[in-house]
Amino acid sequence: MTPRRFARLLDIHGADPARWPQACRGAALALLDSSAEARAMRDAAAALDAALRSSLPQPDPAALARMRNRLAHAVAREPLPVPERRLLRWLRPLAPFGAGALVTLMVCGLWLGLPAAPEPDDILGAPRLMAMMELP
Repeated sequence: MTPRRFARLLDIHGADPARWPQACRGAALALLDSSAEARAMRDAAAALDAALRSSLPQPDPAALARMRNRLAHAVAREPLPVPERRLLRWLRPLAPFGAGALVTLMVCGLWLGLPAAPEPDDILGAPRLMAMMELP
């Protein structure tokens, strides 16, 4: 790890090693052990973290309790979730995008599944007409 990359790590995640990503924590700690420059950067970042923490207003305990109670009541009033069928739960994300395509496929399937209309000659052809006529 380079000092420049370590400085970027401190800028993004702060001075606490517990907040550093696991992938680069070992290399950063090794650099801290070996470099006085890295220790100075970490001390400066720790001072900045402390200044930021002290500048934040502390919440009013009574207001925090009211907010928690209101949230608990709102959660308690919510209805329980209704179990859905598996197929509907699977199809729900597709509904906005696939509804038109699904309807089109269903119409095409019905159209292809219907029997073909007979030709007009087959319905009123001469042999049939003669067979239907009564001869005296």
